[in-house]
Amino acid sequence: MRTLIKNILLIIIIALNSFTVFAKDNLVTDLSESTVEISSTFSGADILLFGAYDGQKNDDIIVVVSGQKGEVKVDKKEKKFGIWMITESIKFSNVPKYYYIASNRKIEEITNKTEIKKRKLDLNSFELKNNKIDYKNLDKKWYEALKRNMKKKQFWKIEENSIKLNKNTLFRKTLSLPSNVSTGMYNVKILHYRKGNLISQEESKIKIDKTGISANIYNVAQNFSAIYGIIAVIVALFFGWFTNFIFRRI
Repeated sequence: MRTLIKNILLIIIIALNSFTVFAKDNLVTDLSESTVEISSTFSGADILLFGAYDGQKNDDIIVVVSGQKGEVKVDKKEKKFGIWMITESIKFSNVPKYYYIASNRKIEEITNKTEIKKRKLDLNSFELKNNKIDYKNLDKKWYEALKRNMKKKQFWKIEENSIKLNKNTLFRKTLSLPSNVSTGMYNVKILHYRKGNLISQEESKIKIDKTGISANIYNVAQNFSAIYGIIAVIVALFFGWFTNFIFRRI
């Protein structure tokens, strides 16, 4: 009930603000939550994105949510002697750990290929690097494997035809974050297109952080890696001994 009331108030605030904002910008947006806390029972989160825009018929809205960049390894497995083994690996750097795109219709119908590449409105325009050879000369199968893995984990996702527009004035979109999402600052970019041209944009931030016991464990693992490793080994040895002791008794 609180969430419903909050969302209704959010719509009212956006509607009121739009009258003053349109004169200089013509796009105003807000999020139902700007901070997400991850606990040991975290199963994902839904964040409502609302917006008001000074629209015309056939205007379009695209939303891009991007997380921090980092390194991701892709393994090549082959079956040898009846066992699947890793025979080669490539580490990609500058990889968005999370990338989500939503639009009110197909993006290729909204704007041209040059704009799509410039604004990174697909999953093929990232400027990645790898530890083997020049990325441009890399076998495309490696990138396809990377993309397949990231999509499978719900870290990369495109949802066209998913943003609801209302009378060329309001729009809304639920941003669903998976349970395995990484901590950090996430950038939410809202793009307003008219006849294929970007006429206005707005940006917001979402902070994702750990809380409770999981936060303490994470901090120890990050800041005291040696101690964390020793504790992990001791715990593993204890449980191994305890399991063996129980089976002997049985």
